[in-house]
Amino acid sequence: MERDYKLECLMTMPRHELEEFSLRVLGRMVPEETMQEIFTFEQEEIDSEDRMKSAQFDAMLRMTAIALGEVSTAFEESDNAKQNTVRMTRLVLWHFYAMSFNLEEAVTLEQHCEEVEKVLVNAPKDAFGWMKALTDLLHTYAELNEKRTK
Repeated sequence: MERDYKLECLMTMPRHELEEFSLRVLGRMVPEETMQEIFTFEQEEIDSEDRMKSAQFDAMLRMTAIALGEVSTAFEESDNAKQNTVRMTRLVLWHFYAMSFNLEEAVTLEQHCEEVEKVLVNAPKDAFGWMKALTDLLHTYAELNEKRTK
């Protein structure tokens, strides 16, 4: 059985393996020239630390949305295409949660996995749909964190 990147898998798989594999998947889904374009900032975007953080935040969000938008196309010819698409979507969403935005201190892995399964019910088909879904997910994480800290 292949890894499904659900909660149990994420909790038991060595972190460095998750990081390495998720980075390889992102590299496969988002071409290098697109990465360079996304992470090249105009001078006014880096004039202050707040603007730089905002630009980086936006770039990471766009990179993840592009990767997620490409997952189904990348795996459509594979055996078990639907299963592979869902698995890789979970992995990229873990990367979004744990590495891109370092949300582990704000939201538990269990909460993240619950929210991912909700998103997967009607997963977006393209990068634009994923931008909205990721933004909504970040809002949900903020609400969960707020409830936890009250």
